[in-house]
Amino acid sequence: MRQTKIKSFTLSEILVVMVITAIVVGIAFTVLSIVQQQIRKIQENYKKTTELTLLEERLYWDFHRHNFIVYKDNGLTFISEIDTISYTFDSNYIIRDLDSIECEISIGKLYFDGKEVTAGRIDAITISAEKEIPNYSIFVSGQKDATYDMNHGF
Repeated sequence: MRQTKIKSFTLSEILVVMVITAIVVGIAFTVLSIVQQQIRKIQENYKKTTELTLLEERLYWDFHRHNFIVYKDNGLTFISEIDTISYTFDSNYIIRDLDSIECEISIGKLYFDGKEVTAGRIDAITISAEKEIPNYSIFVSGQKDATYDMNHGF
């Protein structure tokens, strides 16, 4: 009987392939971990940007729907004939009536008739969100209605 040699891999060749496979899989898991961290950071930034955009939009609408706006004790009060809306500013969040907006902001400047004021009636506000997003600030202003001009002169 004639013996034929069966073609196969040697033990050392299989070990080399297994070592190379382990290295490639290790690199793949490391890259996957880095990508997941980046995705988490992108999601956090998106959430922050969305919250700040929502705040800016709400302030814009409140400034344009209400004709009497007062700033007092870290809070804004918007008054009109129809309703009243209150904002309370805390270091980590903002409360708008029953809604809460999670973001770290600081009140910059308050304006009334183009002049900077510290409290009382206002018609514009600057808010800084530097703690959330670098170089991000919000400026919102409203227009006074005709009754204000008639009562206080042009």
